[in-house]
Amino acid sequence: MDKTSNGRSSLDAIREKAAWAQKQEQSARDRLQQAERAREFWSALESQVADEHPAQVLLLLRRADGYLRSLRASSDPIAPVLDGVRRMAEERALDVSKAFQRDFPAAVRSAGLEIDSTSRHPRYTLERGFIRVEVDDKALIARVAPRDGELTEIGIDVEPLVAKIKSEHSRIFERPLQAEPILKSMYTAYLATLRAEKREEGEEVPLRRLTNRLARNLKQFAGDEFNVDLARLIKTGNMTYEGKRMHLNHTRNQRQGILLYGLEDGGYVGFISFRREDG
Repeated sequence: MDKTSNGRSSLDAIREKAAWAQKQEQSARDRLQQAERAREFWSALESQVADEHPAQVLLLLRRADGYLRSLRASSDPIAPVLDGVRRMAEERALDVSKAFQRDFPAAVRSAGLEIDSTSRHPRYTLERGFIRVEVDDKALIARVAPRDGELTEIGIDVEPLVAKIKSEHSRIFERPLQAEPILKSMYTAYLATLRAEKREEGEEVPLRRLTNRLARNLKQFAGDEFNVDLARLIKTGNMTYEGKRMHLNHTRNQRQGILLYGLEDGGYVGFISFRREDG
């Protein structure tokens, strides 16, 4: 192999340059990610300030605290501007908090939804407890959490909070029931779980284990949507796939079971099996 002027081989020199290029590429990727995060922050802040959502503004500023500290440390002229924005947002968010117990229920009703009659501030529920909204008056945030779904933190500004609840409600409940695809995916996940555990078809498996398998198998899987779909299947009585009928058994262990929408009085469902109808 040819030698370079300092005695290294050509291959060593090329390898060194390739490693340098890789580091440059990674550095560029890191800078791009930082720029994207900054763009997302400033775009969101612009939107919330323009829409006059002070609690959302405070939440954004709180989440970007490290970034804002770096702006102050570098004497960026935007830092004092943000301090003024924060002070104004704090004052206005307190006004929102004081009126929340009056304005929030009225806004929910105006959106065509109903808060459960058992709700009391700071805890609200909808759809018989399926969607929970917990308000933190001190932090000026609300936590929206559908049963078996993902928790979202949002400022207590009434308009965006109700919009979020409405969006979650629509996603979960306003979908046509796709019975055959759901049964097929459940049966496939059931068989995969049995194979992984070297068990025979017809045996029960924990329902949570099956949903974990579904989450891996499906591109889009949401636990709250599955909860509602399974409850709908049970109510229709359509529980057979390829001659195998789905059977569900209950559990007293709330952490292992699923409390199905509209079937809460029956307790937590914990186990599932598919067996031939004549079996």
